Amino acid sequence: MKRNVTIFLIILSVFILGIISAKIVDKVEAQSASGEIKTITLDYEKSGYPNFRELSKKVIPSVVHISSESVVKVSPFFPFDDPFFREFFKDFPQLENKNRSLGTGFLISSDGYIVTNYHVIKGAQKISIKLPDGREFKDKDIEIVGKDERTDIALLKLKKVKNMPFLNFGDSDNIEVGDWVMAAGNPFGFDGTITVGVISAKNRSNINLSEGPVYQDFIQTDASINPGNSGGPLVDIYGNVIGVNTAIASPSGGNVGIGFAIPSNMVVMVINQLKDKGLVSRGYLGIYPQDLTSELKKKFGMKEDETGILVSQVEDNSPASKAGLKDGDIILEFDGKKVENVSKFRILVAQTKVGKEVKILILRDGKKISINAKIGELKENVAQKNEDEKIESKWLGIVVDDISNEYKKQFNINVDKGVVITSIEKDSPVIDAGLRVGDVIVKIENMKITSLKDYKNAEKKFGKNEDLLLTVKRGNINIWVVVKIK
Repeated sequence: MKRNVTIFLIILSVFILGIISAKIVDKVEAQSASGEIKTITLDYEKSGYPNFRELSKKVIPSVVHISSESVVKVSPFFPFDDPFFREFFKDFPQLENKNRSLGTGFLISSDGYIVTNYHVIKGAQKISIKLPDGREFKDKDIEIVGKDERTDIALLKLKKVKNMPFLNFGDSDNIEVGDWVMAAGNPFGFDGTITVGVISAKNRSNINLSEGPVYQDFIQTDASINPGNSGGPLVDIYGNVIGVNTAIASPSGGNVGIGFAIPSNMVVMVINQLKDKGLVSRGYLGIYPQDLTSELKKKFGMKEDETGILVSQVEDNSPASKAGLKDGDIILEFDGKKVENVSKFRILVAQTKVGKEVKILILRDGKKISINAKIGELKENVAQKNEDEKIESKWLGIVVDDISNEYKKQFNINVDKGVVITSIEKDSPVIDAGLRVGDVIVKIENMKITSLKDYKNAEKKFGKNEDLLLTVKRGNINIWVVVKIK
């Protein structure tokens, strides 16, 4: 009896499976016969992957297209840098070459502050910013708040705007290798482009770049970065900026999966100072540091896994010399932080507040010694400020600068005081007066001009005049001209 029941169940199962199979075949044949192809809708929220669709909608409205134009004056005796050729061609007008640059920036506040790379606007005499909504801002609507060449960061501001979309900064110290990231920008001028990848490495330094920061602590990513992406944001999966895209490593100039971004914590430190005072104040110790090789570690009695930097030379009258640092000392810790290599040590010192007293742990003659040093200020800030003033001084449709040894050589200048004309705009009124690049303005009306400060004071005093009497120095000759303001 049991045997008959078993046989019956087997036959019934085969029969049911046959019916199901027939239905499936009929359905497939029907779909094939009709030629209808259907798509499958995926639920991205349940996929387990970051929702880059929503992330791009959040990020792109804050990413802007930046184009800039600079004029480079080329001497007619180039490339013959010889006094004879300079003297022979001194009355010839200089050749004018226009350089155009395309890059990216991103809004960081509702009132129009924008972060980008310094090299995107370097030397720019004309800047244009285009928003994703189609609005475009020109020179007069844009303020260059500050620039920092050493970190390759610039801060701009759109005038008279409000309620702008913007991005927040994340903490770049909390990211890890393997984290998802998204890069946004305008590669090759293709606006609103996003690419996705991961953090490939952290703390990259000693990267040989033609244009890029001196202080390097890069985030490396395989998110595609190409020319035009410079200054754009690298964001985490929450849309927070954890880096500013700045460079690629490529033998051909295109993306090969190795891109670099300036970490957000460094960017925030820089832009806060630029916003506050227009330049970056950096700490200064006054030593020439050197990385430690295995041979040097062995010679100084260090273990192979120990880190630090060698003081190869101490500058005279520097904070280091006053603190008692000596040539041959090994710096192990700086202000409570372990010193890993020269690149990171420079950043540690630079980011230390001027005037702060720090504890430095050193190795000297096989013994660990702790000394205190009062951090000074890096003198580069004066030169940085002058460079900013040179670019911004466009009164009378000209760009002027203080006299330097480079200008003396380039324009055959024989005086130490005055301001040199480095560029003249096409519609400038000084053209009709016969002025040219390389002329040195020494007097405006009855006011002597010895520096950019005097020039700016003259602008305030005579800015509304319909005409101006200028005295300029050309070679060894004084020339008096009247400039009629249009």
